[in-house]
Parts: sequence; C-alpha cells; structure tokens
Amino acid sequence: MKLKETLLTVILSVGTTLIMTHFQNGRSAVPVHAATQESIKELTVDRLIVHKELIVSDTGSPWEAGFEPHQIPRGIVVRSLAKDADGRPGTAGLWVRSRLIKSEIDDPFDDRFHAINRDGSMFRAQGHISWNVWLDDAWRQAAIIQGEVLEKSEIPPEQWNGGNHPGRLRFQSFRPHHSEPLTDAIIGQGMMSVGGGGYGGGGLPYPSETLQLWGGKLETKPVGQPSPPRVMKTTGTTPHTYALIAVGSQGQRSAVSATVTAPGSATLEWDSVAGADAYIVVRDGQEFPTALRIEGSNKVWTDTP
Repeated sequence: MKLKETLLTVILSVGTTLIMTHFQNGRSAVPVHAATQESIKELTVDRLIVHKELIVSDTGSPWEAGFEPHQIPRGIVVRSLAKDADGRPGTAGLWVRSRLIKSEIDDPFDDRFHAINRDGSMFRAQGHISWNVWLDDAWRQAAIIQGEVLEKSEIPPEQWNGGNHPGRLRFQSFRPHHSEPLTDAIIGQGMMSVGGGGYGGGGLPYPSETLQLWGGKLETKPVGQPSPPRVMKTTGTTPHTYALIAVGSQGQRSAVSATVTAPGSATLEWDSVAGADAYIVVRDGQEFPTALRIEGSNKVWTDTP
C-alpha cells in the first residue's frame, strides 16, 4: 500500500512539474500572472519575441473607441504576418498614434525603404509615402512621393551592379474626377520632368534634358502691389503717412501701395500679397531699412515713436 502511495506521489509531482514548465516556456495562452491577477509593473528581458500582436495602450484596446474601422491606434499597435481567424495571411505593420519622434546622436537621420519580390527579383518601386483621407469607408490617397529604379529600357538588367544602381523620385497627386494618381514631377540623375499629362501613375515622360516642362507653359508673375495698410490704433499726436512695398524671395520689389494717414504713430494691419516674402513699411515717404517677415495671412506691425 505504501509503495502505491509513493508511486502516486511521484507521478503527481512529475506531472505538476511538466505542466508548470509548459506554462513557463510560453506554449500556453494563459499569462504567467493570470492566477494572481497581478499586473507586472516592470519586465526586463534580453529578447522579446511576439508572434502575433503587440499593443501599447492605456485602455488595453488597440484602437481608439469609435475609430476601429479607421484603425486609429490608442497608442502603438504592432502586427506580424500571422494568419487571421479565417486562415488568411495578416497585414504586418506598425500603427503609431500622434507623433513618431526619431532622434540620433552622432549618426545621421536615416529612413530606408526596402522591397523585394518573393522570388528574389528586384522590386521596381521600393516604397512610398502617402497622405490619406477617410472617404467611403476606406483610407484614400491624396498625394504620394515614391522612390523607384530606372526602366529596363534605360539600363538593361545585366548592366546593373552595386556601383550604378540609379533611381528617381516620383511626385503624384489626385485630380478631381480621377481615381488614379497623376504624376506631377519626376526627379532623377540631375534631370526633372514637371507638369501634367497622363493619368494612371505613369503618364509624365521621363526627362532627357536638365528640365522639361510638359502639358503647359512656364509663366512668371511679378510680386503684386499691396493694398494700403489699415490703421488699427494710434499713439501720440504727430500725424504720419504709411505705405507698403512687397518684396519677393529673390529681392524683387513691387510698386508702392497707396498711402494712409494716421493722427499718430500707428499700429498697422495688412493682408498677404501673392509672391511676397517680406514687406517694407514706408513712413512719411521714407523706407524703413529692415524688411518685415511676419507669419500669417494678416500682418500686424506697430510703429514705435
């Protein structure tokens, strides 16, 4: 009888050890701390392997309440290529709520886009950045910047090597009543194509000259003449006249605006002028020596007596 009890004790002990080892090795879906329902305040590991999903969220939910279809993360969501409940491959990605802050010490800021076909061949467009809007229950692209390699007709594949690998940048936007992007500019190898022409992402011809303009004409516009400034308030009793000169980014000046008269030193307001980078205030026929650069569509400046 004692032998049977001893054997039973050994079997139970071994079984308990195997079950605990099974849980600790991570092969169980039950968290290690589930029995006590205590939160782990800090976890230090040398390597963390997540097979399916990592969620950083103060609520425990991956998406902001009410924005689940949009996949607006509550904090950070990281997903692997793990298959979903229907057995379909998932979409790997990193969703970040608010700012993505990147910092470097001594090393250059470096973002890289790597892409390769499953058979190991070269992927022509290595990646893109897009700006999207939520329309008709899906995110829709509004503008794209895409990096791509050259066409086979430009450099045959057998001539590619680690020292020549040329590429270019493609800028695309979506025009009204067209669901496909229009290439607005292509830059590469010291050459640039600018303009319209060709929906579907590939219509703008690749440049053969330093600068090629397609689908339009080059037109320059002078800096517009400002309207006279508006007097908001004055101080003092010495009257002054005020006018404005708009200055372009290359220093070109507009004609002087009409003048206004103020009963004292004035606080002036005026609207932005198309093409203007700065403004010169003319008081009593004399230009101030320093041009004003003021942000915003409405400029406010106060004359100090």
